[in-house]
Amino acid sequence: MSYRIAEVAGLVGVPATTLRYYEDIGLVTQPARGGNGYRSYDDDDIARLRFITATKNLGIPLTDVADLVKAYDLDDCSSVAHQVVEMVAVRLVETQTRIGELVALAAQLQRVSARLAEAETSGPCGQGCPCATAAPEPLADRRTFVPLTRAPGTAPDAPVIACSLDAGSVPDRVAEWQGLGARAVRREPIAGGVALEFVAAPELVAEVARLAAAEQDCCTFFDFTVRLTTGQIRLEVRAPDHAADVVAAMFGTAA
Repeated sequence: MSYRIAEVAGLVGVPATTLRYYEDIGLVTQPARGGNGYRSYDDDDIARLRFITATKNLGIPLTDVADLVKAYDLDDCSSVAHQVVEMVAVRLVETQTRIGELVALAAQLQRVSARLAEAETSGPCGQGCPCATAAPEPLADRRTFVPLTRAPGTAPDAPVIACSLDAGSVPDRVAEWQGLGARAVRREPIAGGVALEFVAAPELVAEVARLAAAEQDCCTFFDFTVRLTTGQIRLEVRAPDHAADVVAAMFGTAA
């Protein structure tokens, strides 16, 4: 079956201009053209473009996607999957590092905002002006309180969503939860959160309990329930509605 570029754009989920750009940079080969001069794509082209779109949506640079496309055309699926896993691992480390940097930046912005809000409202700016002085040092106990609200405008009486974990420790904590979540055999939506189910094992019970206790120590807005039944561990995670994005980022979403 053959498809025109507009049909391909709808099937793959990218604009026709993007498909032409992929051709211009050599990411994909020029498609065949019919007698009328229009581009003509077949099912193999659709499959390849879907692969390109999927890997690009993981944040993999186009130069690396191009290498993956070469493997896609020549290697077996397991080899391609292995390369994708390696690239995803790199992106995951970069993302976790960025999370820590953003948390630290949010804390700095909060301190500056609070200091400027208390500044005198009269007189010109100049030497010693609070607008130009450095932000104060972090709290003495080295913890950083950072609101993790979904968006501005949260209701005044809504529970405070904050994490007191040291900013430098955030990526490691996120990685621990994601590693644990990867072992879940099932996810289920529950009121206010998500439930993860695992095959019971003594070391896994200890790991779930350890992480839940550590998380509640720094993020008191979470509510954890651990249920043990024959052959199964069920971890239920709940949080206020405006922390839904935080729950999804840390614990995943139910299929």
